[in-house]
Amino acid sequence: MYYKWRGFLLAFLFPIIVSANTDGPVKLGGRLFIDGGLFTKNSYSAHAKAEITDVRLTGKITLPDEWYTKIDVGFAGNKVSLKDAFVQKKWGNNNFRIGYMLGMCCIEQSASTNDYVFMTGANAAETFYLGRRVGVSYTFSQNKYYCSAGLFCGDGAEYDDKVLPGYNATLRGVFRPLNEAGKLLHLGVGGLFRRPDREKEQKDRLVTFSSNGVTGLSVPSVLDIEINNVKHTFQWNLEALYLSRRFFLQGEYLNMNVQRAQAACYRPWGAYIQGGFLIKGNFFNYDEWDALPLTPKESKSLLLSGRINVTNLNDGPVKGGMQQDITVGLNYYMNKFLILKLNGSVVWTKDMEEVKRSFGVLQARLQVRF
Repeated sequence: MYYKWRGFLLAFLFPIIVSANTDGPVKLGGRLFIDGGLFTKNSYSAHAKAEITDVRLTGKITLPDEWYTKIDVGFAGNKVSLKDAFVQKKWGNNNFRIGYMLGMCCIEQSASTNDYVFMTGANAAETFYLGRRVGVSYTFSQNKYYCSAGLFCGDGAEYDDKVLPGYNATLRGVFRPLNEAGKLLHLGVGGLFRRPDREKEQKDRLVTFSSNGVTGLSVPSVLDIEINNVKHTFQWNLEALYLSRRFFLQGEYLNMNVQRAQAACYRPWGAYIQGGFLIKGNFFNYDEWDALPLTPKESKSLLLSGRINVTNLNDGPVKGGMQQDITVGLNYYMNKFLILKLNGSVVWTKDMEEVKRSFGVLQARLQVRF
């Protein structure tokens, strides 16, 4: 099945590659992330690394009457993986989408990696991240208000007769009391309900919470826990974002409830706050349709930023560990195609069942987007 859809995607993208142009309805896009990292010596078994952490090819077609389709394929790690494959229709302040895509839940779990301020999203959001699924969504957006709802089948794009698919739903609302040129105040709430997939030979459903800390490089997991006997999970979150011409401040709180068949409810949580100042440049960008921050508009912008994150997977007898991290970043937005990033992070973990760690990492990225 893997090779069938891979062949289909490549066949679909071939005419796009051949006919792609910047003015027509058919366009070719993509991205390339080249990362390098240097880790301090400690019990965390990661050392100096350099990798291509993301490479994608994207086909986009704008059709008459506000119809639009997108297929995004990833090739990192010598693997072909489907990222986005959907069709959408806009009318007025409404947008309907169907296909393989993200369900809008919170800022960091919904934003494109192309627009991340740091090398990765906040660890709290990435640890609870569900990923893309097949389904439908509806979005309403105007100057002051935004809401989005989605209904999805299963936890991925491929199934066989050994998997009993689950289902999940997302809901997100945003109020923008201040939304004018150069200033934005965004306040939101979101939720994600999920009934996980189940292997037919297993008697229960499983969920896993794991992360690589603050890097996209292939390193050992910092947090990694599997919960069994799951009936369903529910994540709720609060979000806030302030943008001015040269300053931004963003924060979220995420709370996860895992209802279990033969055990007490498991409630991990996480939170982060991040902000930044444009040393050079004077305009942050924002996608009003998806209620998400974007990279600065002006070429040669220079951004100094910082983030504090806490991810807590400990709850009662369940010891999944806690991660705390601080990151300082410097980004140079050379133009709309090239971004240079430099991140310095310190990570602490505690209450781990196996090992306690603290380590630092210095990372750099050349990011190409088109």
